[in-house]
Amino acid sequence: MTRREFLKIARNTAVGSALASGLTTAGYAALFEPNRLKISRTQVQMKRLPRRFDGLRIVLMADFHLFPFTSAELIKQAIHQANALNADLALFAGDFVYSEAEAATELSPILAQLNPKLGSFAALGNHDHMKGATVVQRALMRSGIEVLNNRGVTLSIGRDSLYLAGVDSMAGGAPDVRAAFTDHRSDTPTLVLAHEPDAIDYYSQQVPIDLQLSGHSHGGQIRVPGIGPVILPPWGRRYPRGLYQVNDSQLFTSQGIGMVDLPIRINCPPEIAEITLTC
Repeated sequence: MTRREFLKIARNTAVGSALASGLTTAGYAALFEPNRLKISRTQVQMKRLPRRFDGLRIVLMADFHLFPFTSAELIKQAIHQANALNADLALFAGDFVYSEAEAATELSPILAQLNPKLGSFAALGNHDHMKGATVVQRALMRSGIEVLNNRGVTLSIGRDSLYLAGVDSMAGGAPDVRAAFTDHRSDTPTLVLAHEPDAIDYYSQQVPIDLQLSGHSHGGQIRVPGIGPVILPPWGRRYPRGLYQVNDSQLFTSQGIGMVDLPIRINCPPEIAEITLTC
């Protein structure tokens, strides 16, 4: 074998290996990981939590972005898995649609198949506003999902109470966290449902937040080992995924279900978050 023949074989082998590796990675990122639903389980200790709420289980999901990248079938699977958790409360942290608001009419009945004891509640995201917040909100409400748009509700178990406030999107709507706390009693611990996680830096200066629940960042959607998320959106850069302590408040950010911009996920599968509150 001549030197030229050897180098040609080596070069072709390297190119072939690189191409095969690239195709394998692309196939995984586009076909496998976006459909590999992950159930995460997190315990959150809340100092002011009433005794009857000790062990309360919340299912949190966000960023469905139904169509074109996220299928109705995937969301049906997510709801089926979430139902098996027998949660007490279901929270949806915004961005139900992506390309058109009318997708919410198909999405909402799927989400309504969840049947938690204390009900299902939602806040709107920036994409919902971009495509038509009124259409999205009406679709959710018709399916029995209560949209908390700058308002709150008191959840009760016996004589104990927990206040759940929902705030409009920081990036696309007209958020008013003080309005969301209009009916809050000062001695009642609080949950805040807000699409953008980084908003906690501002909200927690105005109202008492025990735990904020958010989405928006998709966890980065594409995470490179040793580097982390490649791109994060405004208002989703400081707290992109998981549980954080933010001064006297806590925050949990969901990785979301769907995708935007590119139909791929890398090292960041779609997430169904089960959050258990403890005293």
